[in-house]
Amino acid sequence: MGLSKNSIFALIFLSTTMVFSFIGYKPIDVVIGGPNFPQIDYFQEEIDLLSDELGITIQYQAFSDIETHLIENPNHDLDIAIIPNPQGVVNLGQRGLAVPINEFLDNEFITTNFSQHLIDITTSKVDNHNYGAWFRVIPNSLIWYDTTKYKNLGSPVFNSYEEMVEFTQLNSEKDKPLWCMDIESGASTGWIATNWLEDTLLHKYGPILYDEWFLQEKFSSSPEVTLSILDIGKLIFIEDAVYGGHKRMVRKEFRNNYRNLLDEDISCTFSWSGHFASYYFPEDAEYGSDYDFFKFPSLEYKNAMVGIGDVVIGLNSSTNTANVIQQLVSTDFGGTWLAKNDSQYISANMNSSTDLLTNPMTIKETELITTALRENLFRYDASELMERRIGSDSLWYALMKYIELKSLYIDEVTEELDASY
Repeated sequence: MGLSKNSIFALIFLSTTMVFSFIGYKPIDVVIGGPNFPQIDYFQEEIDLLSDELGITIQYQAFSDIETHLIENPNHDLDIAIIPNPQGVVNLGQRGLAVPINEFLDNEFITTNFSQHLIDITTSKVDNHNYGAWFRVIPNSLIWYDTTKYKNLGSPVFNSYEEMVEFTQLNSEKDKPLWCMDIESGASTGWIATNWLEDTLLHKYGPILYDEWFLQEKFSSSPEVTLSILDIGKLIFIEDAVYGGHKRMVRKEFRNNYRNLLDEDISCTFSWSGHFASYYFPEDAEYGSDYDFFKFPSLEYKNAMVGIGDVVIGLNSSTNTANVIQQLVSTDFGGTWLAKNDSQYISANMNSSTDLLTNPMTIKETELITTALRENLFRYDASELMERRIGSDSLWYALMKYIELKSLYIDEVTEELDASY
């Protein structure tokens, strides 16, 4: 018995569909996993261009916690990961889940293009392998200001933190505070204050002591760390200096700062915040005309900078994995991204070309970070490098308590911190 016309048509349709599906199918050669971050669409454009250049298909998958995903899913299909903290890089390497980076990049390339500090903090102290190559860096050590209010104050230039404190003392009046400093952030309240401590310590005592502190070789009760905490108080406890006062700071959401900063009915002119502040200014506000920033001032370590960033790791030793990693951290990666008017891409490769960069805010940030990297004065956020029970718990709580209760309780605060070591 022969096939019916309908059956023949179905077979032809199925066969044709399979042929065209096969022709159109492009297997994914490299899968990159990482966080969902601002301007991920621009990164995807770069990945597509890289795919064409290398003649392979590259896919990016975003995860809420990429480190945990890799640990809990040993049979994952990822080839490369972007890890948003160096602790996680070392953790994955020591678990045998990441491949030493020298299988993809030679040592000369690494030491020529990345600062020694960045190399050190992705290197395991257990097996002495470096497991990561840095992708991006983002600055923390910034003072943001309302441009009009700043101009009305005489556009002051501060050469040191002490000068900034003195200016605040002389120019703060009742109902006319100069600073917006709210730090409330739910269960994470206190993390912004850790940035302040990192700034005061690094810019006064330098990178060697900073490293001893995050390695927990320098106790909080040591003179340098205690005085750095007290330095924060020299600013925030000035009478009438902070909008709402120090007790308000720990109860009001930090995102309020940047709206309040540009509010004509609120006098505060400055806010001590990292790059993250740029995400919370009103949408109709424009960088340069409505708000701007300057680097945290210092005489002793003028070009020092605290910041954060993310790291590329390899999860297998394939040729495609090596080729993609080499491109991601090269000096010329990200040209299309850099050319965007709102680009916020800052390569961790201190020799990367920035000729295509057009965003004035990112140009300014990049110059500050590159200088710090080349002088090995860039330091990663210390609270992220410490044991998590300290850097993401005890330190947050201690600084919140210090801000709320003032300097009277400094000994109690440092003793509690030391006990957690």
